Amino acid sequence: MNIDVTGSTPRLTRQEVVSFARKVLLAAGEEINEISIAFVNDKAMRGLNRKFRGKNKTTDVLTFPGDDACEIVISVDRAKRQAIEEKHSLATELRYLLLHGILHGLGYDHETDNGEMDELEVAVREKVGLM
Repeated sequence: MNIDVTGSTPRLTRQEVVSFARKVLLAAGEEINEISIAFVNDKAMRGLNRKFRGKNKTTDVLTFPGDDACEIVISVDRAKRQAIEEKHSLATELRYLLLHGILHGLGYDHETDNGEMDELEVAVREKVGLM
């Protein structure tokens, strides 16, 4: 499995991001050949959200799944705000978003399934110690 990380986060190293992504896949019991993870600011995320989803606003995470690969884009600016709101660390919020993005990359979609992704997300959080 190849995991590529671009952009920077003030709280997680590239190696921590890669290690966590591998843990999530192991905990989910699924495999994917290639993951690209990009950390961006709100301006970049807003542009992507507008271009690909027709929504002219920022969002926390976008996932672009492909055949045995996916690209995950996370807004660090949005993650910072959400971490404050949820009263946990930025590192924790980034892990939540990465886990969520990986599950989308595996083909799960909480907007169209009957709670399957949400259930799996909770189970994976428990397995990786992210509660």
